[in-house]
Amino acid sequence: MKIKKIIEFEISPDLHKQITKLKNKCFPDSQKPYSYYKQLPHFRFLVFKDEKIIGHMGIDHRVILVGDSPKYIFGIIDLCIDINYRSKNIASTLLEKITILGERNNIDYLLLFANNHRLYNKNNFKPISTYCSWLKIDNHKNYGVAFEEIKNEIMIKELGQNKWENKPIDFLGYLF
Repeated sequence: MKIKKIIEFEISPDLHKQITKLKNKCFPDSQKPYSYYKQLPHFRFLVFKDEKIIGHMGIDHRVILVGDSPKYIFGIIDLCIDINYRSKNIASTLLEKITILGERNNIDYLLLFANNHRLYNKNNFKPISTYCSWLKIDNHKNYGVAFEEIKNEIMIKELGQNKWENKPIDFLGYLF
């Protein structure tokens, strides 16, 4: 098994097809004909067994506002592992890799959206509920800005000495 970090613009069309196939298998209720959910991530971690892609984690690097304070985050997008390779600690290994990268590069928090918290709780993420604003994007169309309380779907991991303050979040962009 090999894990590669690849910058988005370096991903070949064939690799995008493989990512799309894996993502659609793992998220059957959110199938798309492309390798991302709302927008291209900045980079990805891809897991290969021989030449076959068996795991994926997209990463969005951005600034968000928590209250009035800008915070640097890595947003984790579409973490998925082929069903035949689950329960082998691959997802936790990916989360460890992004944690180390974030700690080395002054990232305040890791942030993701999840309905099932088991994997993320095991990896020191915690669910939060707060009011949020974000750019509503669906199928390459902008529908304006949303303001809504999001309950227990956002999960954060504090990096370094950065303690989470439960204040409203402005995502300064789309939800990943």
